[in-house]
Amino acid sequence: MKIQKPSFKTCSPRVESRKGAVLILDVGTTGIKAFVFDGKCQVLTKSYRKISKIRPRRGWVEQDPKEILRVSISVLRQTLKDSGVSPSAIQGMGITNQREATVLWDRRTGKPVYPIIGWEDSRSRHYCRSFSKQDQKYVRQATGLPIDSYFSATKIHWIFQNFPEMSKLAEAGRLAFGTIDSWLLWNLCEDRPHRTDETNAARTLLFNIRTRRWDEKLLNLFGVPPSVLPSVFPSRSSFGTLDKGVVGTRVPVLAVCGDQQASTYAAIRSGRSSSKTIKVTYGTGVFLAQVIGKSFRLRQPFLTTLTPDTIGTSFALEGKLEGSGEAVNLLLKNPTGLHAYLKKLSVRVDGLIRQLPVQPIGIVIDGGGARDGIIVTLQEQSSGIPACLQATYDGTALGTALLVSDVVKKSVDDRNRRKI
Repeated sequence: MKIQKPSFKTCSPRVESRKGAVLILDVGTTGIKAFVFDGKCQVLTKSYRKISKIRPRRGWVEQDPKEILRVSISVLRQTLKDSGVSPSAIQGMGITNQREATVLWDRRTGKPVYPIIGWEDSRSRHYCRSFSKQDQKYVRQATGLPIDSYFSATKIHWIFQNFPEMSKLAEAGRLAFGTIDSWLLWNLCEDRPHRTDETNAARTLLFNIRTRRWDEKLLNLFGVPPSVLPSVFPSRSSFGTLDKGVVGTRVPVLAVCGDQQASTYAAIRSGRSSSKTIKVTYGTGVFLAQVIGKSFRLRQPFLTTLTPDTIGTSFALEGKLEGSGEAVNLLLKNPTGLHAYLKKLSVRVDGLIRQLPVQPIGIVIDGGGARDGIIVTLQEQSSGIPACLQATYDGTALGTALLVSDVVKKSVDDRNRRKI
């Protein structure tokens, strides 16, 4: 079988050019990237380092919080050095991260009290099966999510159940919980801010995405004391100031966003409308997302979540297919087998697309598995919908850079209005 060279379109977000640059930290499951984007939100430099995963038992996945902090600092310094951009020209920083990994630390000592429990970890699966149908219904209506070991609340519960000293630390006001963004903000910024954004909070099973608050009933349900929780802000917010010792200058952190929501934002900025442009990420897994507006809605087989929109925050539907990245890596030396696998994958994605409430008029594709363009052509053929490859295929970092740029632009516009 002869495989034709793919012919595909690329797309980019519409951006007003400005002076300066932005610094982005993208913390994934297997590696950490840092980027410098210029005033047109184009990549100047990118640095990457792998991070390790520990599997102490079957179904358990842990990581070292200190390693993630150490590698984050390393790649931030490296990419800024490689860019040739003066640290003083960095107008803002953003953080995007894999969302459900759970870390707890002691506020007094700054030390983690347990390794990070990764999103892949399934040690709490039996606990998840113990809930009544009434509780499951409430959780789904409040969070848009099912009760699953994938999410943070069940991991926190497991730690409290297995380490009684955690309750004493919490009662003393010393215990802090966070997803990876919170851990990094607390360690990298001046004055130790304990904060997160709506998109990360929305993946904990503790945050009511309809009221945009930590939910007392959910906290009681999972046995999580409110004292351990970070403050929650929209993705475009002032999250703190990067300590001067990290990259040589103080930098305001102006955006924090979960990886898939950041990618979704980049897609809607590159398409024709929020609801009629969907994004599909081909990475370690395959993620699909569609913005559904300001009204909450549940729809199987999707999760409902929050995502930054062109104006404010909107609800979105998210679907996932497991395991594409590993399968692609195994087939890299077999073009025919790879083409056949990707074709089947594009058909499975089309099956999800057909279940969306609004049929899209465009598909924006990103992720490392899409960068050669093969899947873009196949997805367009399978779905009959125009598809394009995000020119910056690191859509998570691009979306976060756009969010930082939004805040910078608003600040400049506000200053200019005051001068008039």
